[in-house]
Amino acid sequence: MFKYRSKISPLGGLAAKLTAESLLLQTPPSNGVQIYQNFWILPHDGIYWTDLTWLCFGASLSGRSISSMHPEGVYIKIHSLNYAPADYRPEVAAIAMDGWLRDEFELPDTGVRCDYNPAPPAYTFHWGGREPLSDD
Repeated sequence: MFKYRSKISPLGGLAAKLTAESLLLQTPPSNGVQIYQNFWILPHDGIYWTDLTWLCFGASLSGRSISSMHPEGVYIKIHSLNYAPADYRPEVAAIAMDGWLRDEFELPDTGVRCDYNPAPPAYTFHWGGREPLSDD
């Protein structure tokens, strides 16, 4: 389990809790999402498409590293992604996934973070030099 909490702001801050597990890949999961080579995500039933999209982006930040660590293949089974719906941005799913993967696989910091700004937009996301949802 990984808990993310942005720095507290007058808006309350952003938070998410991701529960997942990594499993060696026997065969590609039929309802999984391929992140990189033999690295897959297996989402739980009923996940919102925006949350899944951002979880996949968060996983892609470490896709090459994880694939090289596990050339036999690995998948991440998502058990739950919890957050307070009143103060949530789906980008937080990417930050939670990035943090979970860094903890699980002892990976270095990717530079992913969220900053609070007193002026709109209230939150600024930083993706460690990567462009979100691109093939770069």
